[in-house]
Amino acid sequence: MERKTKIEIALALAVIMLFAAFLLFWRQKAATPTTTTPTSTTGITSSKDKLTTSTGSTDTTTTPAPVVVKETSATTVARTFVERLGSYSSESDAANIEDILPMATASFQKQLETLAKQARASSDGSYYGVSTLVVTAPKTVGSTSTQTVLSMTTQREETVGDPGNTTIKYQSITITLVKSGTTWLVDGYTWKDGV
Repeated sequence: MERKTKIEIALALAVIMLFAAFLLFWRQKAATPTTTTPTSTTGITSSKDKLTTSTGSTDTTTTPAPVVVKETSATTVARTFVERLGSYSSESDAANIEDILPMATASFQKQLETLAKQARASSDGSYYGVSTLVVTAPKTVGSTSTQTVLSMTTQREETVGDPGNTTIKYQSITITLVKSGTTWLVDGYTWKDGV
């Protein structure tokens, strides 16, 4: 085996081991934290103390930490929605639209489902794909406590037929979001040509 091949294999194994270590670390971080409360060291058990021993050693009671509901910002929802909506492949059968349905209001979900049906019906067998990336921070166009309108610029890479036939264009989009409890939901969008 060539030295170059051995080095490439060693690097690949190192990358895999680092990825596995990252996954293990991430899983441990994602686990629910627990709070440890020491109990009485006397031999008497009260209703307040859950576990005690008569030897005087301290036992502990483990209780789960309270769950904190974290609100997702409107800009985060809008950015995620735009990148998923605008990234499509004729081979994915409108999966991008199915993915964003939970991010939309009930009335807007119906419009998105119609869009998915149209995308499936318009497939002519040739490859078509577009990848969308938000390239500017979302700007607030208008806002109230329960509704916000954001505008952002995207870079869209479009491929027709084969990978060599790719074009890049920049396109603006305006997103309307409404607040439902602590969640922002998309209620409409408008693509604009150019930036």
